[in-house]
Amino acid sequence: MAEKKQLRIGMIGAGGIASAMHLPGWSKIDEAEVVAVADVSQKQLDAVKNGFGITKTYHDFTEMLANENLDAVDICAPNKIHPPAALAALEAGCHVLCEKPLAVSTDDVRRIGKSADAKGLKLMTAQHMRYTSSAMAIRNWVEDNRLGKVYHAKVFATRQARLPISPGFINSELSGGGPCMDIGVHALDMAMWLMDFPTPSRVMGTSKVNFARGYKIPGAWGEWDRNLFSVEDFAAGFIKFRNGATLSIETSWLGHHLEEESFSCELLGMKGGVRWPSTEFCATSNGSFMNGKLKIPASSDVPHHAEIRDFVDCILNDTPSPVPWTETIKVIAILEGIYASQKTGRNVVIAGKSVPK
Repeated sequence: MAEKKQLRIGMIGAGGIASAMHLPGWSKIDEAEVVAVADVSQKQLDAVKNGFGITKTYHDFTEMLANENLDAVDICAPNKIHPPAALAALEAGCHVLCEKPLAVSTDDVRRIGKSADAKGLKLMTAQHMRYTSSAMAIRNWVEDNRLGKVYHAKVFATRQARLPISPGFINSELSGGGPCMDIGVHALDMAMWLMDFPTPSRVMGTSKVNFARGYKIPGAWGEWDRNLFSVEDFAAGFIKFRNGATLSIETSWLGHHLEEESFSCELLGMKGGVRWPSTEFCATSNGSFMNGKLKIPASSDVPHHAEIRDFVDCILNDTPSPVPWTETIKVIAILEGIYASQKTGRNVVIAGKSVPK
């Protein structure tokens, strides 16, 4: 007889990221089993049933939560579903792993986070890029005090012509934002993580549609509904932190960038500087510059799978969430501030009550 799994997992959302990354990741976890999946699309449910042998499927995640006696849920649905799904799961007594962004507003992040804290449940935002070998190598270098106090960071998440064509990305009612919330959140989270999450105080930003409603730049992933497109295709911002550091960010889906795609950040510190993901670094010794590149340990681990493993470990060992909401809320405060600055044409002050210190 097969040994009973310790954790019963429910999946909310059965689309591309769930089937390509999360479900294969869960299949590698000995202590957990995905026993049910909820998605509004019967086509997606059939694909999961055929591909992963998950027989219990639902069109309504609330029915799944009521019927399946789950220990945890993994949310891979469109952004607008994240807050209601996370709150319902927490109310049902489930730990929550949620794809980025946890929510597109600081109010919702705080609401979800406070609920998890009050119930003593684990809540983790799925920032899988922290689990890449290059990120971990740089993190170890930073923790060895090679960088020193960071005074400025540069963040890029740009694409020439890779605009996602699904309504879940380009319809603001579903996504809550364009490249800021889709790919900018990855590179910004990385920079903030390596900076040990300073608290933002002011944001000046711009977000606009340059190309997505026209045909000047063809999409590498196919055509999209230009009438439905209601988010930005480019955004940029300049952020000041309470500790005196600053950060600049650029993010886009379409544009005349030299690289087809660039996800990167560069941190400038008082002892040295470093770039992710290249791991190139610069430092000085006895008045001379030293440039180099960190050696990245070989690894066969898939970052998405590693984050799922970390989530399971924090549940079973009752350790803190690897990506707590108190970190996520600072990332979302910045992205939210970029949108707000675009609307007002002014600096946005992030009040002390908005984000924890």
